[in-house]
Amino acid sequence: MLLASYKSTRPGLQGVANRLIRARLRGIYSHNELVFEPGDGVDALMPDGTCAADAAGALWCASSVAAEALPAHSPRRAGCGGGVRFKRIALDPGHWDMRRVACNPVLAAQWFKAHQGELYDWQLIAGFATWLMPHKASRWTCSEACAAALGAPEGDAWRFDPCSLEAAGGAWM
Repeated sequence: MLLASYKSTRPGLQGVANRLIRARLRGIYSHNELVFEPGDGVDALMPDGTCAADAAGALWCASSVAAEALPAHSPRRAGCGGGVRFKRIALDPGHWDMRRVACNPVLAAQWFKAHQGELYDWQLIAGFATWLMPHKASRWTCSEACAAALGAPEGDAWRFDPCSLEAAGGAWM
């Protein structure tokens, strides 16, 4: 299993968000995904039953997103904007830094399957900007969801942002 950290800039409004996140964090990453690979032993937990890459080379990734619509295979809130989801992504090495993480892929995939469709943690994002708003325990940012799935100590996942998660790389395991 891999941790993928986004270092590029998307077009349009999402690109503005990428730049703002990186500026606020004083780092090069604005998003994280956990990447499930063939051989991780989690085929049965993936939405289409396989970890094999699709025809475009895209692998199953899992994270939480702010503005993207949740896919049709999401058991909760399919089609609604923002939240925990699985998505196939063709990971261009020019846009993503990837590192192998030492964790149990089955537990990570089970975490994402159990939390699919849960809301994005806008309060935590607002808290990064204002330092006044606490996060919501039942909502998730990308790095928070990845950290929890990787086994971050109970209640500590919210402490990770895209840059600090990449730096930690699941070192608490």
